[in-house]
Amino acid sequence: MPSNPITMVGKIDRCWLFTYQTPIEDVKGLLPKNLSLVTYQDCAFWNVVISHIQSMRPKHIPGVFGLDYWHIAYRLYVKIQPLNGETIEGLYFLHSDCDSSLIALGGNLLTNFNLHLASIIIKEQNSDLEIQINSSGTPAKIILQPNIEAKLPAHSVFPSLEFAGNFLKYKPNGIAINSDNSANVIHIKRDEENWHYRLIEVKTAEWAFFKGKNIKPEVCYQVEPIYYQWNRGKNYQVN
Repeated sequence: MPSNPITMVGKIDRCWLFTYQTPIEDVKGLLPKNLSLVTYQDCAFWNVVISHIQSMRPKHIPGVFGLDYWHIAYRLYVKIQPLNGETIEGLYFLHSDCDSSLIALGGNLLTNFNLHLASIIIKEQNSDLEIQINSSGTPAKIILQPNIEAKLPAHSVFPSLEFAGNFLKYKPNGIAINSDNSANVIHIKRDEENWHYRLIEVKTAEWAFFKGKNIKPEVCYQVEPIYYQWNRGKNYQVN
């Protein structure tokens, strides 16, 4: 069965994107052949998404039959070089958690997102927003301060907060490598003019997935609700 054979649609109604820098040497061994890291100033970058998806379903199926669920995914910024084509940048998924057994079952049969079951609890108290991910293998606890103006950390490799936000805004492609070393790309359709975000402060973030890994935070995006279309995977022969 080909990977990602079905075009899916849904609305992302809550979404936070956490970005981290890491030394290139620490993560290049995590990539399969024919995938390359997107880098800046000798760093590669992680992108972690926590999102709530509303009415996820195959395209042309009425929204009432869709599923609502939380999805957490740990991705690296990567790129491929198709034969006789332009470079394609996107995200390579290493691990995902979700709170729907049906999504996990179907996703692991049809996609390469590596889904595991977890529960997600969101608490809002005063100016803090707490996210707790209860997963047997990759628990996490994050406290956000959405009402505090974001600042670029002193250790950042970027010259300004604006530069970091623009550079780390991921290209809308999910990229994986097939068993024959071709690339499978999910081209994501979203209205770029309506893809709005604010950079917000992260008070604390504890990720079991990153235990023992050399990472440093860059910026965190809080993304406004938006409709997405995850197109069926397209295969590319790559250099």
